[in-house]
Amino acid sequence: MHKLLIFMLMFGTNSLHTETIKSVELSYRTRGMQQFLHISRDSIEVKINDKISHYKTTKTQWQNILKTFQKVKLNNITKLKRPSSKSSYDGALMAQLMVVTNRKEYNSVSFDHDTPPAELVKIIDTMKSTLVGTESKDVF
Repeated sequence: MHKLLIFMLMFGTNSLHTETIKSVELSYRTRGMQQFLHISRDSIEVKINDKISHYKTTKTQWQNILKTFQKVKLNNITKLKRPSSKSSYDGALMAQLMVVTNRKEYNSVSFDHDTPPAELVKIIDTMKSTLVGTESKDVF
């Protein structure tokens, strides 16, 4: 039986809460285009407008994604500094990271797809690496 990795995350209080990450999603949007990369323990879904592709998540891929969250406080991702704002004038796609746990859904601050907050760079790169070897590898 596959064991889920459980992370102990500090939530600004003196108590620890156990949360299990169920899925992560990276979305890119602009007028007329939407791209989503949704990853769970078992599957990867890539959606570009109305076209959807499905792939299987390997155990190693999922563990690598979970490892990237070890130093990130999920309740702080909405407060991260946005390094640039090109998406406000269509100079970049507007991006957002969503993390779903057994307790809550966390949505990051919106950011330009080509300049995520420094705290999210490794997470996003690891998510994108799951597409290597697929027909969707050049989408994100």
